[in-house]
Amino acid sequence: MINLIMAIQILSFFFIFRSISRYHFTIKEITVWLVVFLMIGFISTYFIGVWGAITLFFCFVGISYFKNHRTFTALGVFYGAYALVMNSFIGYLAADPITSVVEFIFKQSTANIDYLPYLFTAIAPPVINEIGLRLVRHYVPQLNKEILQESSKVILFPVIVLFIIIIISVYPILTIGNETGDFNSFHRALLVGMWLLFIIALLYMQFQYTHIHKREIEKAKSEQLVQLKDYAAQLEKIYDEFRGFRHDYANILLTLEDGIYREDWEQVKQVYEQTVKPTGQLMRKNEYSFVKLRNLHVSEVKSILAAKIIMAQQMKIDVALEIEEPIHLIQMELISFTRILSVLLDNAIEAAAKTEKAKISIVLLEDPTIQRIKIENSSGEQVSLRRLGERGYSSKGKGRGLGLYNVQQMLKENNFASLETEAQSNLFSQTLILRKTGERK
Repeated sequence: MINLIMAIQILSFFFIFRSISRYHFTIKEITVWLVVFLMIGFISTYFIGVWGAITLFFCFVGISYFKNHRTFTALGVFYGAYALVMNSFIGYLAADPITSVVEFIFKQSTANIDYLPYLFTAIAPPVINEIGLRLVRHYVPQLNKEILQESSKVILFPVIVLFIIIIISVYPILTIGNETGDFNSFHRALLVGMWLLFIIALLYMQFQYTHIHKREIEKAKSEQLVQLKDYAAQLEKIYDEFRGFRHDYANILLTLEDGIYREDWEQVKQVYEQTVKPTGQLMRKNEYSFVKLRNLHVSEVKSILAAKIIMAQQMKIDVALEIEEPIHLIQMELISFTRILSVLLDNAIEAAAKTEKAKISIVLLEDPTIQRIKIENSSGEQVSLRRLGERGYSSKGKGRGLGLYNVQQMLKENNFASLETEAQSNLFSQTLILRKTGERK
């Protein structure tokens, strides 16, 4: 029974880690890691007691390393430290209440129930942690991992340091408690102080994240305001051109009418070549892609599309935009979506600009269950679709390739989004698919 309780305690660390990190594990991966954890946990516990949990921490950091494409991240270290501290924290808080409940329920029983409090206490941490996280995620907006990672020096490093202080302070006390079977008042006060420090660390993390998130939103709004001003200027330019065309329209018709009545086909041809044909070219100019934005009613996205179209125009790229149906809502967190959209558009513009016939096509489609944003560009480069999205991979040379890597990381955090990539002769396209709530990929 002791070995069973120890095995449950060891596995508790893993399930808490999996719950907080939200990494996707296959059945094979879960089986392998559980076996590894049990082996390492039993061996380390046998030799160094409760300090054996530290070896599991390094296992967690290793898992994060592989899950993040062989990259060490502050977020991965945080997950490991959280699993260690939370397991001990909940176990400590739950031990006495569970013991009292078990003794009350079985007070009339003659069976040996000494092991039951330890068994339930070992099971409690991952269960309570999962319930707590579900409640937090239901009532509090989910933290954006990209923002956490980008601001790790401000958000994560102080929290990790506090967690390490807690571990260094708590584990000697737990070791003494396991050896003597009791805690004196000083040890209990110190444990309570460490758990308060743990709560303070989490509150600090939430406070800093909220502050940085608000700052990101304000920055994005400022950029959107500038972009919308450019968009408004382009619309005004289009209006002026239409007004000029309307002014000349009657004269063009009168001239054509006169040539037709007199059967002066040379005059008709001349009017067509000098006025009608240029007007047709005018109507197909890039600027008129802006008119299609009238169906997009999400200002944040409209401003980005307007800014990128202007950028493409300045680089002499032919832009085609299609938004046939009104779009009032994007089925994704706007900060993540605008970052993904910016990366995809920047990549398309950069690739198209290097081609002889530079062109970009942007299509937004919506049906009852799915939104699609397809970005297609002319391309003269060979791209490895298999490696696309790997950290550091780019057809443009070394030191590049982080944009699509970051896109893939953001998409992994969204159960309703995916990215499809196609490469044909001189054409490259990426389609962002957003499934509406209930339509999981």
